[in-house]
Amino acid sequence: MKKKYFLFLLISTIGFLSSCNQDFDSGLDFSNSENNGNESAGEKAIFSAKIGDEEFVANTTTAVVTDDYVLIAGTRSSKGDLIQIILPSNKVGTYTWAENQENAEKFVLAYVQGVDGYAFVSASNEDAAFLGVQNYTDTAIIKITGVNKTKKTISGTFQFTGFSDTEDGSTAIKVITKGNFENIPYTDDIPAEDSDDVLKAKIDGVDYTNNKVDVSSVIASGSNPYYSIVGKNNNDNSSVGLMINKSYSVGTYEASSNLSVEEGELVNVIGASYRTNDLLYNSKSGSLTITSKTAEKMEGTFNFVVHNFTTDDEKTITGSFSIDIKI
Repeated sequence: MKKKYFLFLLISTIGFLSSCNQDFDSGLDFSNSENNGNESAGEKAIFSAKIGDEEFVANTTTAVVTDDYVLIAGTRSSKGDLIQIILPSNKVGTYTWAENQENAEKFVLAYVQGVDGYAFVSASNEDAAFLGVQNYTDTAIIKITGVNKTKKTISGTFQFTGFSDTEDGSTAIKVITKGNFENIPYTDDIPAEDSDDVLKAKIDGVDYTNNKVDVSSVIASGSNPYYSIVGKNNNDNSSVGLMINKSYSVGTYEASSNLSVEEGELVNVIGASYRTNDLLYNSKSGSLTITSKTAEKMEGTFNFVVHNFTTDDEKTITGSFSIDIKI
């Protein structure tokens, strides 16, 4: 029996989201503040919600604001759980699945039960039905109610319903209501980091130019942990991506998928993607070869055929990579 799983949820890093100049001040904004009831710029920072009937109050918050997206997360250290919100814009207003279906990679709502716990992920009713999720109703409404440019804080409200596959193959549901993030600080004091990561690619034999390569470690529902490598061309907003199972050593591996898996087993992920002109191409066939791997570095080559379901078009992606895996 094949069982569908939802798209990967990025928990340990936000590297796959492209960095860019921030809308309010220059530079990437980031904060990781221990609130603990302390006030930020004279006002208390609050991140709270109800998970079912249980009160959730975070004592640690994270906020990132760029031209491209907003990330807000609250962690409750007493239980090690967290709520994460990613939105595809930094504008004050209301966000739902109806308006953000095309920006699914930048519209993430999740409740995570600790580092090794289940991730309950929001989806539209259509996607949940496609994935075979039973008894699920989309309730996602996120509002950014204010951004204080002087004090560098962001506020808003949220609610959503998340689902997760359990070890016995059933689906668990969590309903998050009365969500509130108030005066969550963001700062602009993180310097840009130099990167030695390299992703060289050809699309149908033509060189692909990327302005930046992001590497992140991904925890995915239904699949083994893997590295995500994304090279992006900021001039046309296109990107080339690779997914590589973290446990793989030197060798050649055929393309696999993180969208389906035999019940009770974790899928091994090897794949590629290409995004251009709002079209997403995903792996159809091909392979990736890891030519060298140490505790700090991994290098290899790849050759994939990627396919877009909307246009039924196919493209060939070939190339090489060299990445730092101390992440």
